Amino acid sequence: MNVFELDRSLILDYERFARSFTQIRAADIREQVEEVYQSNRFWPEPLISINPRFERGAAVEQLVSAGTLNPATADIFSINGKPLSLYRHQSQAIAKASTKQSFVVTTGTGSGKSLCFFIPIIDAAIRARAAGDSARTRAIVIYPMNALANSQREEIDKFIKQSGLPEHLRPTFARYTGQESADERERIRHAKPDILLTNFMMLELLMARQNELDRAVVANANGLEFLVLDELHTYRGRQGADVAMLVRRVRDRLCPNHQPVCIGTSATMATEGDDEQRATAIAAVASCLFGTSISTDAVIGESLERATASTLKSRQLGGTLVTAINEDLPAKLDDEALRRHPLAVWCELEIGLLDAQKLSRRAPVTLAAAAHELANHTGCDKARCESQLQAFLMLASRPARERGGDGDRAFLAFKLHRFISGAGHVYVTLRKSGERRVTLDGQKFDPQDRETRLYPTFFCRNCGQEHHPVVLTTEHGAHYVLPRDIDETPLDDPNTTERPGYLAPEPDKDDEFIFKDNLEDFPEDWIEVARGGSLRLRRERKASAPELLIVDHTGKIGTSSRRAWFLPGKFRFCPACKYQPPGQAREINKLAALSEEGRSSATTLLVSSAIHWMNAHPSSLPPRSRKLLGFTDNRQDAALQAGHFNDFLFVALLSVRPKTF
Repeated sequence: MNVFELDRSLILDYERFARSFTQIRAADIREQVEEVYQSNRFWPEPLISINPRFERGAAVEQLVSAGTLNPATADIFSINGKPLSLYRHQSQAIAKASTKQSFVVTTGTGSGKSLCFFIPIIDAAIRARAAGDSARTRAIVIYPMNALANSQREEIDKFIKQSGLPEHLRPTFARYTGQESADERERIRHAKPDILLTNFMMLELLMARQNELDRAVVANANGLEFLVLDELHTYRGRQGADVAMLVRRVRDRLCPNHQPVCIGTSATMATEGDDEQRATAIAAVASCLFGTSISTDAVIGESLERATASTLKSRQLGGTLVTAINEDLPAKLDDEALRRHPLAVWCELEIGLLDAQKLSRRAPVTLAAAAHELANHTGCDKARCESQLQAFLMLASRPARERGGDGDRAFLAFKLHRFISGAGHVYVTLRKSGERRVTLDGQKFDPQDRETRLYPTFFCRNCGQEHHPVVLTTEHGAHYVLPRDIDETPLDDPNTTERPGYLAPEPDKDDEFIFKDNLEDFPEDWIEVARGGSLRLRRERKASAPELLIVDHTGKIGTSSRRAWFLPGKFRFCPACKYQPPGQAREINKLAALSEEGRSSATTLLVSSAIHWMNAHPSSLPPRSRKLLGFTDNRQDAALQAGHFNDFLFVALLSVRPKTF
């Protein structure tokens, strides 16, 4: 799958979608907004990063030989009868747990962090079962999301089922997250599983509720040995404080006379400073959450190794790198060929890894920035460097069997990080057309002219006329129109001298803008027939009729500068086109901002666009792989998003279905 093409397709679809909501009447505002869009401010070039290889540690069978693990544990953690080969950080974590030390694992995505706690927990359960200990819950694993608990439950189940262990030695586990039926909860109560998978909200309820079933589930965990917080970085702020207090209550209730092994895992927690400073910060956070001292040497980071030959350095490639750039890549390159390939060495060391005293990850970069660096290094054409880098990354990320080798492992897998944001709001000064400054950064004054105010700007949904939410007020004896928040709904308050409303600047050169405060300039339902047969403005509408103001760039009224129409109170109609929004609508919905897409609509558009692209390029992925996984903060958001997506597809299908008669 060409992820670069998918990214370009996503952005084109999203840009069309995001820009379809708003039209801008004023040419000078429209042109300046267009310049901002063309600068890729909202959808900048994606970042790329190389997935590093983790340094190998001891195999499970070696830990069994050393007495660290029980032989039965090796039967569980094996694939096709062959015990797993662990990464170094996994071996370190198991060693810490075997000596009853609490620790934190902070390694990247895909590094097998869950094995860092499941292997020692399952080993402890096997040893207890072999010793004939009574059944009880020895470990509680807390996840921030139910999806993670569900996924981990499936993985543990696969390992245990294929182990061939006799029933009396098989560790048991259960999920208790609120998704279970009454019968399932009753079974958990009586089964007393070795491992309980839950989330912090459910654990809070278990600790607080007083019904017999919940009390029994909690009582099963008396003498708790392991307490795990997965995705430790998610517990911050108020939620972090809640979880820290919960952990203390769990410890006080379930293991008051001994320290459980507290384990935290996280892909990202601290990014600033050197290794020692990051470890200090992580240890401090973990100690606060668990309520126990976790030292810096108990923070286990990732140890990396090179995929390419360790004797090759990017600065010593010379002409071989130039040749690799200028020649087309072969269709297939196996791992052995890639280990010494100049582009593989350069990509790994200049995009993926920083080769200092120890290997560490580099910060993600754009493909253009990487190509610029490669062009400077080799003297080759930058465009050629960019296209060759893209082609090489695609080749090196394919499974080995597709490159002339064996297996499904990529040689240099990479990630493309795409960030998408809405355009937000426009802010415009009150100078004349052609002299106005437009910015998308919310601030009070024009940064290049500190006397000129900036006004939030919204647009008529029918004609695109700009409207500024303002308030008429008096300062030092002078009258001003000052900007206000559109969410501050104008109220008719006779006890205040301030008058909220909207300001519609009169275009300098727009023959279609005809509002002159004549009766024919108002919407029809604003006018009535008087007794004598003449037309007049309805009495209840007079207080809402536009008022002509002359304002300058500071917002001061009465100076000879800019003509504008003040629309008192709520937005009732556009003087440029007579458009009337629904009266019951919120003020912010009556007018259009630059960015109108909501989170649900944006997510649905991106998801449907990605799925459409995958199905439109059938050779890129087999049907079983044309899937997309989305994460959200909670179950309510997930339910809302699922419903929104289904409705979107249903309407789309109706719109393209041919008519039948």
